[in-house]
Amino acid sequence: MTRKQLQNAFTRMLWDADLIGSRATLALAEMLWAVMLWWPGDTFSRPTYTHIAVVMPEDAWGLVFALSSVTQLSIIVQNDFHSRFARYFAGWNFALWAFVVISMLLSVYPPPAAIAGEIALMFSAWWIWSRPYLLMMAMMEDGYDVAPKK
Repeated sequence: MTRKQLQNAFTRMLWDADLIGSRATLALAEMLWAVMLWWPGDTFSRPTYTHIAVVMPEDAWGLVFALSSVTQLSIIVQNDFHSRFARYFAGWNFALWAFVVISMLLSVYPPPAAIAGEIALMFSAWWIWSRPYLLMMAMMEDGYDVAPKK
């Protein structure tokens, strides 16, 4: 495969990909976080969760993740990917994952290998949030009129 073919394949994967799979994966991960946080026991007693535990107790974090999961699923089911609410939620969802990942990375050294999945989820949430803005900027550079029609 030539460099140009590889570049074209990578570009097509990023820009032409349907983001439903990413949102569904985030929803599943968020629901699993909620279940694990609601599981009997003290998850936050582990050093990895030191910074997260300062903000809220486990049950509250479980509720945040459960509500995020349900919201993510409702966006998918309603096919509501481009509304103002969906864009604001994408920003909030990225902030949630970024906070959790950065908090976990700052809590222990060296970072736990098992956090690799959360890092990937954080980048997925970032991509869902930033992709519409990057597409709009690219269209503006190409001379497209992206202003809302009145």
